[in-house]
Amino acid sequence: MPDDPLDATTFADLLETVGGDREFLAELVETYRADSPSLFAELRAAVAADDAASARRAAHTLKSTSASFGAQRLSGMCREIEAAAAAGNLVGLDESVELAAAEYARVEVELRRRASADEVT
Repeated sequence: MPDDPLDATTFADLLETVGGDREFLAELVETYRADSPSLFAELRAAVAADDAASARRAAHTLKSTSASFGAQRLSGMCREIEAAAAAGNLVGLDESVELAAAEYARVEVELRRRASADEVT
């Protein structure tokens, strides 16, 4: 699917990395789903407070964990936010954060589906 929020190969590789243990994979997904909303809240608050260092840290964490699950588009969005924050440029990042949060919502739905599916893709 061209508009798929997850890269099937990366997700399959993750499943292989955990030895095909779907239960453990589901736990990893749940941890990501539990942590991401607070990271987005942290990111929003940092942008609003003009706190570039905190914005960079939250964006970095979201970038890395999203990439691990194959959420390449979301990871790229967070990479751009991280780079802007690292440069101290938070102007207009609130819109970028909201676009990333909307993409995260798509990722979350697909992760739940794939983590519980009998097949990987």
